[in-house]
Amino acid sequence: MQKDEPQPQAAPTVQDIEAAPPAYAPRTAEEPANPNQAPNQQPAPVKEMPTDLNAQQPQSTAPMAAQQPVLGVIPINQLGDQPQWIDCPFCQQRTMTRVATEGTSMQIVAGVLCCLLCVCLACVPCMAHWFEETNYFCSKCHNKVATRPESGPIIVHGPVAPVPSKHVA
Repeated sequence: MQKDEPQPQAAPTVQDIEAAPPAYAPRTAEEPANPNQAPNQQPAPVKEMPTDLNAQQPQSTAPMAAQQPVLGVIPINQLGDQPQWIDCPFCQQRTMTRVATEGTSMQIVAGVLCCLLCVCLACVPCMAHWFEETNYFCSKCHNKVATRPESGPIIVHGPVAPVPSKHVA
């Protein structure tokens, strides 16, 4: 017998045929997918799933508005990379943030190190946005309301309360 010739396979036995799954007839367009549903009836609409399955219902009897922030306004310490609505601590207005990124001194150091490998790689830290901090500004009063360093939590800035002088009579 040669290696390239296919070997004949044995015919299936009765046990193989009995163990095979049953054959199913294809469904026609008139048949409903659900046997309990009438042929011309539309399926029932799906109920909406809750967006936050881990959220717990409030246990107190206080009104909901007092417990949760206004919809659409983001607490300053939870700002993201895109402009979002905030209540500015400086001008006390509801406003959209202006987001600006700024390279740190570490970005320059990384550029110099990349330049040692190849001059063309010097721009990689800037183009890849390595070691940048994100600044958030109020679009009405233009004050910096928060800063997100390249590593670490958001630093929230606020108005400095005036300190009374001890020398004023």
